Amino acid sequence: MKNSRRLYGDARLIEEQLSQMQLMEEAAGGWAAVYKHKDSGAFWMKCYATAAAEGGGYLILIKLPLPTTAELIKLAVHSPYEDEAVAAVFRLLDEEKIEKKDFRLQLVETLERLPLPDLILEQQKCIERVITLSGLNEPDNKREVLHKSAAEVQQDAAYFKDIAERAQRLLAQLQ
Repeated sequence: MKNSRRLYGDARLIEEQLSQMQLMEEAAGGWAAVYKHKDSGAFWMKCYATAAAEGGGYLILIKLPLPTTAELIKLAVHSPYEDEAVAAVFRLLDEEKIEKKDFRLQLVETLERLPLPDLILEQQKCIERVITLSGLNEPDNKREVLHKSAAEVQQDAAYFKDIAERAQRLLAQLQ
């Protein structure tokens, strides 16, 4: 059976996968490494998502090429695997912090299109986890403020406040 997963976030599952792969390249002290699957020939990257955790990060295994923001959002919202959904959220947070890629508007719009009251309890819990892990419901400005005018900083703050209010409304529908 073909494995359609793009991410792993469970350490035991990652070790199982790595046992079927060959190390191709390793970066500084093992914080990131590229592996090749012995059977499929697919390349995978083992790394630590650092934006979401203090003191070492969250180990993830990602199939290359790296998923796009839209693909990560789809995985976070729709993956049947909890560890894959969590890893997708952590990857989104890393891309936001390190690569300055915004995902919040796209994620909240995706969630707003879901028929939340019609979802089964397990799916509702998944959506709640995505909102809280991503900090979508937090109004704090996540963007740099240095070298920006007061108007630009206020615009950024208003953006995060709007997203947080929308996320709070979504959470209220899940209660």
